[in-house]
Amino acid sequence: MVAITPDVKRMMNSQHVILIGTANDQKIPNVSPRSSFYVDNDVIYWYEIFMHKSYQNFTKNNWVSVSVVDYNEFSGYQLKGHAKIVTDKKEYFHADTRLSENLPKNHEEKVRKLILNNDIKIIQFKPLVLYSLNPAEFEKSPGLLESDVDLDKLQELEEFPILDYV
Repeated sequence: MVAITPDVKRMMNSQHVILIGTANDQKIPNVSPRSSFYVDNDVIYWYEIFMHKSYQNFTKNNWVSVSVVDYNEFSGYQLKGHAKIVTDKKEYFHADTRLSENLPKNHEEKVRKLILNNDIKIIQFKPLVLYSLNPAEFEKSPGLLESDVDLDKLQELEEFPILDYV
C-alpha cells in the first residue's frame, strides 16, 4: 500500500497550508495554496472552491505537485502524483466529512460560507513520488512511494524545453 510518511503528515497538519503546483497546456506553472485539506494514509483531499487556474490545469494535465514547508525547521517535502475530481458519492461523503472536521480554525466560518455559496469540488491527490526539501540532506533522488513509477518517464515529464525569446 502506498503511504504518506508520518513526518509528511505531521508537517502538513502543523503548517495548515499546502502548496499545489500545476502547469497549463503551454507548460506555464501555477502555484496556489490550500488550507482546507485532509491527509489520509495514501491520498490528500482538498476543497477546490474557486476553480481557477489550478483546477483548469489539472483537468487537462493531472500531474500535480504538492509541497509543504516548515519555515521554522527550514525543511519540507514535495510530493508528485495525480489529481482527480472526486465523483464517487461514497468517497465524496467520506472526504467531505474529514475535510469539514479539519478546517483551519482561524477562518473556518469563512470557508464554510464559501462552501455553501459555491459549487465546490473535492480533489483527490495520489502521490507517486516524495522528495525531501531539506537542504541539509542534499537529496537528489526521490523517495519512492510506489514501486511501479518509471523514474525515466518522470524525469522526461519534468524537463521543459528551453524557449527561444525573440
